[in-house]
Amino acid sequence: MNEPSTIDSYPFELNDFDPAVDTITSEVVDPGPSAADRSVARRASLQILYELDTTDHPLPETLKAHLAERPEAYAVRQHIRRFVEGVIAHRPTLDGILQEYAPEWPVDQVAVIDRNILRLAIYEYLLQKRKTPAPVIINEAVHLAQVFGAENAHGFVHGVLGAITSELEPQIERTTDETATV
Repeated sequence: MNEPSTIDSYPFELNDFDPAVDTITSEVVDPGPSAADRSVARRASLQILYELDTTDHPLPETLKAHLAERPEAYAVRQHIRRFVEGVIAHRPTLDGILQEYAPEWPVDQVAVIDRNILRLAIYEYLLQKRKTPAPVIINEAVHLAQVFGAENAHGFVHGVLGAITSELEPQIERTTDETATV
């Protein structure tokens, strides 16, 4: 039978600690979904949305195949599912917003990767229950455009999302304030 091990020295000073009398306990705290989880989910969602936009693959099978290949935690896969299903369900609305804020670029002429980065960011900003601040959404979208887009894609994505948030942020805050007073 193994005896509990004792520590003869500690890597830090324990003032007023007597190992014969005192004990150290710890607890596991669930930190909730991390920002890194959402970043991984955005990247994976973008890949799925790109595939769906460039092929005739059905959503359920495509989503199932991608999720089966993902080693990430359950929470990440749930973010992916929510992002992808949300963008697909609201694609006409998202494309209408995109067309309104980038009128010189018909949606079908915007590069596929840029179009899906913008759809994802607009969905996350406007159509889901907001949990992520607008600057974070914009920074993530710009980063995706830098990694996956053409040379100046990040500037286009930043410009469109900046226009949307600068115009709609006061309306969102006003709507939130009005519903809070009701």
